[in-house]
Amino acid sequence: MRKLVVKFPNISKIVVDCRGLGDAFPVFFSEPWIDPNNNKEYPPLVPDDQRSIIHNAIPLLHPIIANNIVNHQMVAATTVALEQQSIELPVSSRMILGNHVSLDDDAADDASSGPKNLTKEEKAIFVEADALQIEMGNVVGKQTGAGSIVYDVAKSTQHKDRYSALGMALKYIG
Repeated sequence: MRKLVVKFPNISKIVVDCRGLGDAFPVFFSEPWIDPNNNKEYPPLVPDDQRSIIHNAIPLLHPIIANNIVNHQMVAATTVALEQQSIELPVSSRMILGNHVSLDDDAADDASSGPKNLTKEEKAIFVEADALQIEMGNVVGKQTGAGSIVYDVAKSTQHKDRYSALGMALKYIG
C-alpha cells in the first residue's frame, strides 16, 4: 500500500480560533478537499492536539479556545512583541501615492531602484495593517465585578478580529 504524503511549504501550523465559530470549526476541514483549479485531491486537516482516526489526515490546525487566561497571554505576547520591535507594521496606507509607497528623504536615499509599482495584493497589506492598528486602539481592559480584568472593545460597534488573530499567532509562536 502506498502512503500519500503531502507537504504544505512554509506552513507549520494554522492557528484556528475555535471560540468564535464554535468548537466544531475544525470539522469543516476533516474531509479530503479538491482544489478547483487543478482537480487535485488533498488530505483532510485536523487539530494537532488530538489523535485522529482519519487516514492520511495532516495535523496542521492548532485550535485556540480563548478564555480570560488565554486573552491575558495574548495581550502580553502582543505588547512584548511590539515593545521589543520583533514585529513591525507597514507604514500607513496614506503613504501610498499613485501606485507606489511615498518614501521620506532618508528612505529615498536607501532605495536603489526607485519607487516600485504596487500590486493590488501589496496595497491590501497596507490597508489591512491600518485596520489592525485601529482595532488595536479599540481594545481596552475592563474590570469585572469579581475584580478580574477582561479585554474587549470599548464600544459594541468596534471590532478586534485582526488583533485577536495577531495575538493568537504570537501566543502560538511564544
